[in-house]
Amino acid sequence: MNNPNLSPDATLLYLPTPDGHKIPVRHWPVSKPRAVIHLVHGMAEHSGNYDDIAAFLNQYGYAVLAHDHRCHGLAVADTPLGNVSRHQHWQGILQDMALLHNWIKATYQKTSVIIVAHSMGSFISQAFIQAHPKAIQALALSGSDYLAPWFTKSSVKLAALECVRQGSNGRSPIIHALGFGKFAKTFKPQRTDFDWLSRDSHFVDKYVADPLCGFKLANSYWRDFLSTLATIYQPKNMAKTSDGLPIYLFAGRADPVGHMGKGVQKLAAMYQKHTKAVLSLKLYPEARHAILHESNANEVRYDLLSWLMTVS
Repeated sequence: MNNPNLSPDATLLYLPTPDGHKIPVRHWPVSKPRAVIHLVHGMAEHSGNYDDIAAFLNQYGYAVLAHDHRCHGLAVADTPLGNVSRHQHWQGILQDMALLHNWIKATYQKTSVIIVAHSMGSFISQAFIQAHPKAIQALALSGSDYLAPWFTKSSVKLAALECVRQGSNGRSPIIHALGFGKFAKTFKPQRTDFDWLSRDSHFVDKYVADPLCGFKLANSYWRDFLSTLATIYQPKNMAKTSDGLPIYLFAGRADPVGHMGKGVQKLAAMYQKHTKAVLSLKLYPEARHAILHESNANEVRYDLLSWLMTVS
């Protein structure tokens, strides 16, 4: 059966999980891959947004996989996008990373594995490498940020209060205003609510028109997501990062998620202070959040490729 959300160049498979969920995985294989790239998507989007990135990487000998997180994309069958339920929840998202990497290891055996993760995916991936330090050979984080644990702990309390006030699957206007709502006000005049993603209007319009993008997530999702953020940047947990792990941070200097580059620079400084990772950092003037889909996307992608070739 043809799936309208699937690139004709990708194979769609579903990995079973112990709790009965099935992880949708897009797989773009190549023969004799130089390495396997696991693309980890961000909040309120899905892995299908990375068809073009996978095609680019395939050209240079990289096999690519990307999966839809629970509460997102094809992972959601019979509940609204962003809702939390028995099979749709944050802890499942974290657990699915290990399951997928077990599949990658079994399928590709001795081939190097590299994660390229965007935004929320960058936080998921940092939690993953802390829990599984030897699972990958390199990590690239796009559109990430550093948030002090004290700040995220306070945000967890706010989200928990909103769960009490509105319910687990309520959508708090307060939480939205502090996140996507605040980002939307960054650039004026405001053509859409998602101008903060990219200067490329074609990409923004495609995102806005996509029914699997731009949705609001449940209060309890935010509570649990923020709880992970409060954990991963504790120095004792950052120190779990594998010694010598190559980490590439890249972002736009006009990305409100990364506090206009300052949060990404702070993240790099924290890795240098608390780990023995090998850090690289690239900030692009005037570029916004969806850095792989910016108006200077070719520059960004070839810079990423250059780094990938040095670590694979």
